Amino acid sequence: MTVHPFPPRGGQPGHDWPLLDIPRDDPDRHVQRETEITVRVALTDGFVRIPLRITFTDDGLTGWRVELGPYDLDGRDACTLANMLVEYGRLSGDFRPAGTDR
Repeated sequence: MTVHPFPPRGGQPGHDWPLLDIPRDDPDRHVQRETEITVRVALTDGFVRIPLRITFTDDGLTGWRVELGPYDLDGRDACTLANMLVEYGRLSGDFRPAGTDR
């Protein structure tokens, strides 16, 4: 599914914010896609950058994962996240899945 973003609401922080991630050096891990988002941390009222990656680890056990900075999501959790994002877009009007006529 492709999402068509609407123009951002101004004032978004840039690449000078801290990065929330961990070192990942598994030689069997292959990054298939990678991007980055900037999120507000409500506890500190600050911002951090979080890399988003789709990876495949060819170790006979791990397989496909979505990495959100230091966090790993398996297929079930990635599906739950995708469904929540679709609902967020539908309810808020901030974006829509490709192919929808809203």
